[in-house]
Amino acid sequence: MVPLLICGVVFTGCKKKDDTDDNIKKTVKLVDSDDNTSFEKTVILYENENYLIKTPLAFFLSRISFHFIDKYEDQFSTLEKIISDGKTECVLYSSSYFDTEQAKYVLADFLENGFCYFYDKKNKNNIKQIVVEYWGYGTTQLAKSGGRRFYIYNNVLFLEVVDW
Repeated sequence: MVPLLICGVVFTGCKKKDDTDDNIKKTVKLVDSDDNTSFEKTVILYENENYLIKTPLAFFLSRISFHFIDKYEDQFSTLEKIISDGKTECVLYSSSYFDTEQAKYVLADFLENGFCYFYDKKNKNNIKQIVVEYWGYGTTQLAKSGGRRFYIYNNVLFLEVVDW
């Protein structure tokens, strides 16, 4: 009887962990108005035929994270250019300052924190909240991957970024 009990404990302790156990979802409220006073100067984070996502320039400058740019000099020169252009332009485009992959991370950071206005052009209304899913897969520290998924309308995948 004792050997069977020990085997049961060993096999229970070795149960494979489900890869989705670590996934966490949270609802994020977005900026719900694009009034002229807040958006007098605007940064377009993303735009296509279906959606427009933007944030006020002052908000952008105070909340931008450059963790995806390796060199400090590049971070500084990018910020300097955005500030300079913001003095003369009313609308700036994130894609003018970041390559496609970097712009995706800028968008993800602003969506994750709710610091943007999200407009659905087809339905002619703003999206007031999104769901962010933090996901991770892998069984060992060196073989893991994970990131963030952004859902609109509760279950439509809008954006996914791989963070590690």
